Amino acid sequence: MKLPFDNWKNSMSFMIDDEFDNSFLRTIEPLATLMTNSTNQFRDPISLGQFLTSNENNIDPHTRLKAFISLIGLSEERLKRVVSLVRYQFYNEEFRSEWAVKKISKTILADENFKNLLTNFFVNGRNSEIGQEIPLYYMKNFRLLSDEFIADLTQFRYVERILNDNEIQGRYSNDVGAHVERTIEKRLIRYKREVNGLLLFQTQQELPLLNKNVDFLIPGVENPSILIESSYNITTGSAQSKRADQMVELYGIIMRHNANHPNSRIILVNYCDGFGWVGRQRDLRRIYDASDYVLNRKNIDLIDDILNMHY
Repeated sequence: MKLPFDNWKNSMSFMIDDEFDNSFLRTIEPLATLMTNSTNQFRDPISLGQFLTSNENNIDPHTRLKAFISLIGLSEERLKRVVSLVRYQFYNEEFRSEWAVKKISKTILADENFKNLLTNFFVNGRNSEIGQEIPLYYMKNFRLLSDEFIADLTQFRYVERILNDNEIQGRYSNDVGAHVERTIEKRLIRYKREVNGLLLFQTQQELPLLNKNVDFLIPGVENPSILIESSYNITTGSAQSKRADQMVELYGIIMRHNANHPNSRIILVNYCDGFGWVGRQRDLRRIYDASDYVLNRKNIDLIDDILNMHY
């Protein structure tokens, strides 16, 4: 039996797993340590360029750039605007889309002039070629020549807090999503071990019918009877509307398939959790309507009933 919408919505929760959280927090320590130990390199554009292009301590240039701009108060979105300015005004480049931070990092590695323009901007702010074209508001935290600011950056707890609040937060959301998928997989393994040893399933395989990767296919790509998709959201955003759009489209394809192939029906199960979904109830309702069954952490045991009924 499909959970009533209100029951599903009201059972949304945070992912509670102290072991996972402690393990994740430990992954921040090497990066925070690197940043606190490298502050002297932030005073000079040449030294900063060397820092941003290094792979020492197994921390790649992309990660270094993301952490650095967090510490100086320049968000990733603002960095993209600054780079768009450079591409347009200094390189006379015609373009339709901005560069992702990874692309910016790769260009710093490959283009010496680009690297010098950015590092001089990072260190000297308004007293740089780029800085003259940037609003003062953007420059609020550009204080790398300040002894007081550098002293702050040598404090591990200060740096750790900044990284945790900014650069690391998005990675935490991604890692929690992956952890949720592992939780579902463990539940399927448990069912196979304790209930039905014949259970087969595949993970992250492209299903030609839908032209997309599916999180879980039971028993597999060749003859799927149950599809499970999972989504965990801590915050709200437009990506949730896109997710709902996608689920509505996929469910329509599945319904047409089922009408034409009644002997090989497919059911769609959506696992959604996290308080970010409570803030997007309209999108959540659309996903609910585009699902045969719905789950979250508090009622994941219903997987057993779904498997008993349809496998």
